[in-house]
Amino acid sequence: MNKRSGFYTIIIFLMLLNFINHASVLDTTGLDEIRVQKLNMKLEPGSKIYSEKLLQGEIADTEINHIIIAGPYTHSESLSKEFDNIFIFIKGPGMLAAGGQKFKIEPESISLSCITENIKIQVSENDTLHYLNIQKKLTVQDMEDIRDFPATNRGEIYFMNFDSCIAYTEKIKSPNTISRTVLPKNYVPRVAMGTVQTIGPDEVGAHEHPMLDQLFLGLAGNDVIVYADDKSVHFPEFSILHIPIGSSHWVTVDEGKSMYYQWMDFFIDKEGEEWLKTHKPVNEYNKK
Repeated sequence: MNKRSGFYTIIIFLMLLNFINHASVLDTTGLDEIRVQKLNMKLEPGSKIYSEKLLQGEIADTEINHIIIAGPYTHSESLSKEFDNIFIFIKGPGMLAAGGQKFKIEPESISLSCITENIKIQVSENDTLHYLNIQKKLTVQDMEDIRDFPATNRGEIYFMNFDSCIAYTEKIKSPNTISRTVLPKNYVPRVAMGTVQTIGPDEVGAHEHPMLDQLFLGLAGNDVIVYADDKSVHFPEFSILHIPIGSSHWVTVDEGKSMYYQWMDFFIDKEGEEWLKTHKPVNEYNKK
């Protein structure tokens, strides 16, 4: 081999090596997985309270804790003005005391307390309560946006049973699906939540929303398959799932099985809340 041919051989080898390295980098930029975490639904014998963190680091400036309380027991939660705390009660009965008021906890229900620095959750003997505390840090912009919210949204204790919340529909869901808005916009800055419920065979059609991060919480009986781009995962009851931002995703439920999950939208900015206009109240939809 002469010097010139050896030189070209080296050049070709380096180009090939660069191509392989580049291809490897490209392979890692795709969707690796749909992250799902099952909630621990068992309390150790003799224990009164248990807490676990869920999907750590998945949603910016947001921490999610699953708490189990076995009665008789009263648990206090301290609330900071730097955060909004959203409580999602998913299983078992109890009593919520906040701002001088008491609310009967039944699954499934939601609460937001912005006017008090402490709440108490009481569980009676022989009862066990499961709930999520979703703690979202408020940015400087969030604080400014709150000033434009209706005064009652944050000046009163928000407590709602899911069944009492406003129903809505949208094009990606079948007429058999019951959807409800359990936390409308302008209660927590850049956050909205709702539920989706149906019996299979059915599906929520493919869609994308690059303006928000989204979590799914599997409620009692939920047994579906969630798809995102070229990935899919089984999504059972009492589990939490992160929809990768910007992915094309959809949900299917087989014949005789139940779809019942809560969606949680965390918008990147306030403008992204325009997405919620795709949710049409049932009475408005029926007029068309």
